Amino acid sequence: MLLPGNVVEVRAWSEILTSLDAQGMLEALPFMPEMMKFCGRKLTVSKRLERTCEETRGEMRRICNTLFLEDLRCDGTAHDNCQKGCVFFWKEAWLKDASQQNGEVPHTSSSEEFPFPTRAAGGEYVCQSTELIRATAPLPWHDPRYLLRDIVARTYTPLKLSRALLHAGLLRVRSLMTGRSYRFIKGTNKKTPSESLNLRPGEMVRVKSLSEIAATVDQDGKNRGLAFTVEMLPFCGRTFRVLRRLDRMILDPTRKMLELRNTVILENVICDGCHILRGGCPRENFHYWREIWLTRVSPETQSHSVGSADS
Repeated sequence: MLLPGNVVEVRAWSEILTSLDAQGMLEALPFMPEMMKFCGRKLTVSKRLERTCEETRGEMRRICNTLFLEDLRCDGTAHDNCQKGCVFFWKEAWLKDASQQNGEVPHTSSSEEFPFPTRAAGGEYVCQSTELIRATAPLPWHDPRYLLRDIVARTYTPLKLSRALLHAGLLRVRSLMTGRSYRFIKGTNKKTPSESLNLRPGEMVRVKSLSEIAATVDQDGKNRGLAFTVEMLPFCGRTFRVLRRLDRMILDPTRKMLELRNTVILENVICDGCHILRGGCPRENFHYWREIWLTRVSPETQSHSVGSADS
């Protein structure tokens, strides 16, 4: 079993190709053209996945024989420049243990060699994220074995898993006592406001306070359809660097491209799924930030320390 810290080599494209079906998938999970440039590379396993969230039904589901490698994310170049930046899912069959091997194998694979379509017959996009509902299986709520699998796979330590379960439980208790959502903050707007800061990659911003953000969302916690979730609350008041703008992204339920305005992704600010009563989510999706939730920090006033998603 490959575990976090193991060094692996991504197999040559010719080897990976033999593992794929006529749609370019293994166990219903596509190998994407954006992944081909890593063929022949030696990389370190960052996480072994035994479960993951998916955004079609919003469920936590079982996944097998799947790893994350370092922080490799999709750049969307083969999917009309989708900017979500999803972490790649790597099937173990696409990798081999490289801990005892010497030397780097040069890779020459190019996405131009990729023979499978990235769009369905109706024009819908096909990627790992859109197909995740089909590449996973239901995870029965009454089956606690997923907790043991998480620990054996070193996805979570027993302490971190316990804390995540406790936090999700407390969110639900608070919801029952106060009537507040355990997933979203609640506002009062019927029509939510917009603000353009024209932020650029590398700029520093500070996330506004909860009260300021609450003034920008509706009763479902959304600003123009984008939710501010409880997972985003720990970042309020902290300073981060803009990673990039988010102008377009594939929406998993529809498999169509969604155009956005005044929205950015912040560096190293990822979702931990703290509301999920399964012990969090290991998928590491980026949070999406409306510019109205942020304040630009000038070089003269910014702190010397930048907020860390791990602190």
